[in-house]
Amino acid sequence: MSNFDPYVAILRVTQFIILLTFHEWGHAKSADMLGDSTARDQGRMSLNPGVHIDVIGTLILPLLGTLFGGGFFGWAKPVPVNPYNLKNPRRDLMLIAAAGPFMNIILTFVILGALSIVLEFTGFNPRQSPLHDEINRQVILTALISVFLAAFNMLPLFPLDGFSVVRGLLPREAAFQFEKLSPYGMPILMCLIFLPSILGIPNIVFNFLGDVSYGTLNLIAKIVGLR
Repeated sequence: MSNFDPYVAILRVTQFIILLTFHEWGHAKSADMLGDSTARDQGRMSLNPGVHIDVIGTLILPLLGTLFGGGFFGWAKPVPVNPYNLKNPRRDLMLIAAAGPFMNIILTFVILGALSIVLEFTGFNPRQSPLHDEINRQVILTALISVFLAAFNMLPLFPLDGFSVVRGLLPREAAFQFEKLSPYGMPILMCLIFLPSILGIPNIVFNFLGDVSYGTLNLIAKIVGLR
């Protein structure tokens, strides 16, 4: 209960919602560009967070997890895609899936690039102001969460985006066999998320994703001149 902090919980969920909104917009926009207007017709090709929020997955579970230290886990409403509207469904479904994580990487460039410009050309100075220091920390944390969201979604487990990406990259017969693993994706994912904490053992997968996320964040920071 020592981690109980409503301010932090609300802030984390707000960051999560903003990043998920761009993630889902990436799926919807790419589907529309590839010939399927289903998401646009249903109002999902939007940067309005309200159209992407799933009450349980986007609000309740992340909020409870942050408040009580149970781990941060959540999701948005899945973007509807009709493969029959796509010219090359196998390839296009892969591109649509990859567009979400790709959008989070682009967003990380934007966040860190904007921070670099602000630090260079304004009086914003985290070293001289506690308020500026906290703002700087939260901005960098938002960028880190964005990278982690991309990395996590690239795990090759259904219903994550990585499953569709791997399926699209595999030869047709191998992709057909890989598709048969989809019913096991969610149980495996739940075990990866919750079982290590239940057993009191390190979460090797999440530690790996964390290392990848920190490495990617540092690389992007260097590219935009922040480090």
